[in-house]
Amino acid sequence: MLKPIPFLILVLGCTVGCSNGDSGAPDTNPVSSVEIPPDTASLTDLMITASPTQAKDFYLLPDSDDFDNIPQDPLNPLTQAKVDAGKLIYHDPAFATEGVALRAKTWSCATCHHARAGFKSGLIQGMGEGGEGFGLKGETRTWHAPDIGTQDADVQPVTSPTVLNVAYQDVMLWNGALGNASNGIINVGIDPERLMTEGTPKEANREGLSGIETQAIAGTGVHRILGFPPELEQTDYYQMLLDAFPEFTRDELNKSSTRAIAAFERTILANKSPFQQWLRGDEFAMSQQEISGAEVFFGEGGCVACHQGPAFSSPVGATEDQVFFAVGFSDLDVNEIIGEVAEGVRLGRGGLTGQDEDNYKFKVPQLYNLADIDVFGHGGSFSSVREVVEYKNDGIAQNDASTANLDYRFVPLNLSATQIDDLVEFLEVSLRDPDLMRYEPTSLPSGLCVINNDTTSRADLGCD
Repeated sequence: MLKPIPFLILVLGCTVGCSNGDSGAPDTNPVSSVEIPPDTASLTDLMITASPTQAKDFYLLPDSDDFDNIPQDPLNPLTQAKVDAGKLIYHDPAFATEGVALRAKTWSCATCHHARAGFKSGLIQGMGEGGEGFGLKGETRTWHAPDIGTQDADVQPVTSPTVLNVAYQDVMLWNGALGNASNGIINVGIDPERLMTEGTPKEANREGLSGIETQAIAGTGVHRILGFPPELEQTDYYQMLLDAFPEFTRDELNKSSTRAIAAFERTILANKSPFQQWLRGDEFAMSQQEISGAEVFFGEGGCVACHQGPAFSSPVGATEDQVFFAVGFSDLDVNEIIGEVAEGVRLGRGGLTGQDEDNYKFKVPQLYNLADIDVFGHGGSFSSVREVVEYKNDGIAQNDASTANLDYRFVPLNLSATQIDDLVEFLEVSLRDPDLMRYEPTSLPSGLCVINNDTTSRADLGCD
């Protein structure tokens, strides 16, 4: 007598071998589970409403080699040759030759703006010459006093802004003091004595370049990265710059190098973040919680009202009112710092323009890769993204002196705990590009350690 075949085996057998009662033909449409992407209809509607082009693609960042779609200065058009040279110079301590002799060639532009910290410094107070060490992402750099006094400190009275997505900012510095392009509008009308003050970094505005190019000129001076040492003419740099800038002569290598730095900086874009991948068509790039957080960002949270454009900073061609806001943040000296915060620095935009209505207004920052760092605000008065979100939700200024000029949008948002959680998830996860190290070279023509070349940093960075 035949034993009965278990029901489960019959079911499984039919599932994998039968189709519509056909006992022999293989199933061409087997049972399978299909993953359903998060519902993004509401988010798409919110983005279309917020976008000046009525399309969510307005928020798409271009590929880093898509030069036609990266905002740039017409006086310094992007080319691959410029970008390649700038990437190396930006990271090479060999150009830091204008400081104290014992500390020369130990720091670079990347010391205070590097990939490991989302192109910020890793510290509350950025530290160029005189600093020692690096840690994992710049967080253990300390002041090295034995061979350089604090009076010669290359430290800043505000936090180091990120270079990430900087192509979408027309002017540089927290107060927008650098940038006087012939096609720019933000600094038009400012007294030239204030905007191009002789003997100060603002003198670089006389060249009529955009903010990033002006910053490269002024910044290399302020941070003692002025020289093109003769020995570097024996490296690849010399020919690279001549090829990238045929309009400049051998005696104009400094002009070439600063413009190359600016060209490279314009290509540093967080275009591999989950939000950007979602914009490119990957429906699974963001979780449902991230989608919900984005809905808060574009909707009830009102974040997009100030954080505009593809970088969530300001749009290309922005007006002054779209760039500078007073939201009551404290200054850097709420922390223990080296040096002092001058009154003009405390006043932000007003310290530049001299207009009372501009006092305590600071440039709106971009919002990508915030999770890479624990320093937020021009004064470093927050140590997490959540702290900033909760501060904005409460709508109570840290700095009492700023209350007269607080932005009309700085009011309690009354977001729920769940909405705050979702918004933080969107900011920390969806807007984080996980591969910023692609912008850091593995070696340099000078042979020095990439980023920093002091003894402690060399050990921290694995150069020894």
